[in-house]
Amino acid sequence: MRDMIAVMNFDERYASAIAIKLRAEKIYCRIVAGDTPAEEVFALNPLGIVLAGAVSGDIPALLDGNLLRGGMPILALGDAAAAVCELLAGSAQEPVVVQDVETVRLLPSRITEGISQSERMLCVVRPLTLSDDMDVLAQYNETVIGFMHRTLPIFGFQFQIESNDMDGIGILTQFATTVCGCFPWWNEGAFISAAKSEIAEAVGEGTAICAMTGGLDSGVSAVLAHRAIGDRLHCLFVDSGLLRQGEADRFMEYYSATLGLRITRINAVERFATALAGLSDTDDKRVAISMTMQAVLDEASAGMDYNVIIRGTSANDILRRQDTVASPSLLQGKRMVQPLRELFKEEIRHVGEALGMLPEVYSAQPFPGSGLALRIIGEATPERLAMLREADAILREEIRQAGLHKRLWKYFAFMYHFPQDNDPEAVVIGLRAVSASSASGGMRALPARLPYDLLERCVERIMTGCPYVFKVFQDITPGSILSDLDWQ
Repeated sequence: MRDMIAVMNFDERYASAIAIKLRAEKIYCRIVAGDTPAEEVFALNPLGIVLAGAVSGDIPALLDGNLLRGGMPILALGDAAAAVCELLAGSAQEPVVVQDVETVRLLPSRITEGISQSERMLCVVRPLTLSDDMDVLAQYNETVIGFMHRTLPIFGFQFQIESNDMDGIGILTQFATTVCGCFPWWNEGAFISAAKSEIAEAVGEGTAICAMTGGLDSGVSAVLAHRAIGDRLHCLFVDSGLLRQGEADRFMEYYSATLGLRITRINAVERFATALAGLSDTDDKRVAISMTMQAVLDEASAGMDYNVIIRGTSANDILRRQDTVASPSLLQGKRMVQPLRELFKEEIRHVGEALGMLPEVYSAQPFPGSGLALRIIGEATPERLAMLREADAILREEIRQAGLHKRLWKYFAFMYHFPQDNDPEAVVIGLRAVSASSASGGMRALPARLPYDLLERCVERIMTGCPYVFKVFQDITPGSILSDLDWQ
């Protein structure tokens, strides 16, 4: 096992941000659950541990104190720092709300070399009282918010590493390299080599299947597997009728005709339409789509000769517990390989680029596995799906023609069923275009100021080309409550 840092997850967004930042510095890391027992963490043979806590002022109750007794270097961040302070015989006072940028003084240490003070966003802190075995490492005004142990390689800061945070990245990298002795070896090439080896070893002389959804994660997984075992990979692409305009055909053209993957296209449009009939609730639609997808894949794979299943599960899926296991019928005692399980979406894009995939493929907007069905508020009938598909295509075309597609994070159309007295099938089309901000460690959707003439053209084309459209509007709500639409 090559050099590795374990990142313990006490808060999903901070753990993922730290992992991404470490790997961007070529330092390999793995995320493990915050309640993982110490002996299981040590069994991974990390060279050091980062405790990724939130910044809410709540002390994590799941931290195994035995982690501190193994002599392993530890960097506790956010709320985890207060927990570690108490475990080391110090104390943490009641939370104090700061919610401001403060000048933090950093005292000399192996991880703060060259950084004497830093402007940091402090949210909620617990003023610390240190034991005799601890020294002050960070403070603002007279409040102690960071410490280091005098004899053990344990450090703590009651703040998190933010976006574009050079001081924070400096602390992370100095901890990993100077304290832990980690050699910076990780990059996309190293990952691709390791992933191909893992797939080839699992498959051996046998064969593998891979279910492809049309998204990037399953696409990159399939390309990796194809590079590893060639035509012994058989891909299954389920055409659900829920993709964007022309997307299924473009998918087959690229992955099958251009890249040479062996793909069976399964026309399940009517199956999904039947499953969604009469369903208006978002959760009900999501369950129906998932169950139908599993049933179609079970039927398609029945009788196929394979010993390994390739799945495009990402680190985002695992942290959000969306890594749904393949059905027993599909598994049939077979081995499952998830080559992207440790990578986040942006890292997967970089791997796609390193594999030589087209920019329009690896840089495409994230798209929900449920397709357009959840972008219809109400029943997703075939007629409404067709209207939404056309409206979405119009918006996307106008934005690309205006040269705005590279400046926006996401843009799409969605639909409300809005019956009128004279038209019970009337619908409202919403247009959404956002840029992304990761200020304060979290992602927010900031509405884009689309040119008015562009919006006028969209409205005219949608009202002309889509029957039953009653109104068209633009959603300019920051951090929209339509979270499923924005973030899937």
